Amino acid sequence: MIGSSDADCEFVHGSGNVDRDLKRPHPDLEQARALLAARIVRTLDAQGLTTRDAEAATGAGAT
Repeated sequence: MIGSSDADCEFVHGSGNVDRDLKRPHPDLEQARALLAARIVRTLDAQGLTTRDAEAATGAGAT
């Protein structure tokens, strides 16, 4: 919002789980999936692997 001040905004502390805050179904499961995906990406990056390299090495494809 251009030209707005802090008085125009309301800040709310979230739960740490965006799916829970947005009242989506199965928020804990969705958060676990997101955390697992982030860990997989970090591991692939650290090892210099692409998803295709990982698929070839493990036989498990990315979906």
